[in-house]
Amino acid sequence: MNVDEAFDALLDEFSMLPRHKQEPTFLEICKYPRRRFEEICSRILGFYFDPTKEHRLSDLFLSSLLELLKKDIPYRNDDVTVAEEVYADGKRIDLVIYGHSFVIGIENKITAPLYNPLGTYKKKLEEYGKEKTIKIVLSLRPIKGSDEKGLMEKNEFVAITYSEFFAIIKRNIANYVPPGTQYLTHLFDFMATLENMNNAFRMDQGAVNFFYDKSDTIDRLIGAYNEYKNHILSIQKEEIAELKEIISKRTGSEWWVWAGWDLGCSFVDENNRNIGIESWFKETRTNPLGEFRICITAWNLNDWSEYEQLLKKKFSNYKNLEERQNRAFLHLYPIDDPTLIIENLVECFDLLKGIIGGEKAK
Repeated sequence: MNVDEAFDALLDEFSMLPRHKQEPTFLEICKYPRRRFEEICSRILGFYFDPTKEHRLSDLFLSSLLELLKKDIPYRNDDVTVAEEVYADGKRIDLVIYGHSFVIGIENKITAPLYNPLGTYKKKLEEYGKEKTIKIVLSLRPIKGSDEKGLMEKNEFVAITYSEFFAIIKRNIANYVPPGTQYLTHLFDFMATLENMNNAFRMDQGAVNFFYDKSDTIDRLIGAYNEYKNHILSIQKEEIAELKEIISKRTGSEWWVWAGWDLGCSFVDENNRNIGIESWFKETRTNPLGEFRICITAWNLNDWSEYEQLLKKKFSNYKNLEERQNRAFLHLYPIDDPTLIIENLVECFDLLKGIIGGEKAK
């Protein structure tokens, strides 16, 4: 198999992969600060651990946690108290849950390593004087470090992961779901956010396998494609530089070139509204300079709105109007005859100058 056949086979295989897009959770849209996310999670946990809160999920969290720990502890929902950031000799325990006969302390670990004073936490929890004292490190990922595991064992802390906890919650939730509560949606969003953080790849596993298995061929394909694009761009930049000299002389005004490939000019009216011309080459299958494209551009939609109808009328040969990122682009039909490029640019320049009636192009 030659290189072309290998690339074709690669693209064919990629085209057969199912398309899967990972949608962001609401917490991810909020762009929570990572350095404070443990605190945010603790507050969410505190809300759902309290059986009397507005979520109407009763003791789903508490009973699921005790099931995971294989603890049979009697309690009444109205006798359960949940406290966040409980003071312990200058430090704070993330979450403390207690009832008539038990107290549970939870150290919440999302991204940070376990270095907390668990001995101080142990002493504080034992001061509650309950029949059952349960000490937990709840972590996003399994705790494997020997120092961290030793610290937990010394102070009788039990390690559980969010994935283990959520699995029990999901299994039990059907017995707790109330009719129409927004807090159920919030709960699933919270669980999905942490599950996404725990995944090495946020994409379909089939795509992950494809990219991993074909990485060498993909790297060669990307390298070849970049070489092709750079070759095309070098030819276009050279031609744009020549066009700039010619059009600047023909119009008596200095045109600019952005990034080497975008040739343009602009006019500013008496109200500081800025409308201009942008132009560039688009390659075809057989020619790096196959098409020349021109558009009338406004860098602010407020500037555009003042002139839109007049510009559409004067540039009646436009192909389409595009508005995005507070900019407007009136695309004219592409030019495939290189002998017509300068004349078209001059015509656009004169029309725009007559419309804007402001300062010279800059």
